[in-house]
Amino acid sequence: MNMKVFVGSITHCEDIQEAILTITEITYTYEGKQGLNMVFSCEEPNEKRAVRVIKDKLKTLPQLGGVFYNVTPGY
Repeated sequence: MNMKVFVGSITHCEDIQEAILTITEITYTYEGKQGLNMVFSCEEPNEKRAVRVIKDKLKTLPQLGGVFYNVTPGY
């Protein structure tokens, strides 16, 4: 099953995209933008894990301190 994860942000989009694509636990594929959301797909069957891995990765980026972003699952 191919799940989609939507990551919404109005700033630091390039940093967020690059960070997500470097995650090794789950392989994410960037599919483009949908409105203000960047759309990524992955083969992870557990949507909570797919979202958590992204959130954990983004928390490690100092340039995102104080930046609002939203990570949500979708299909």
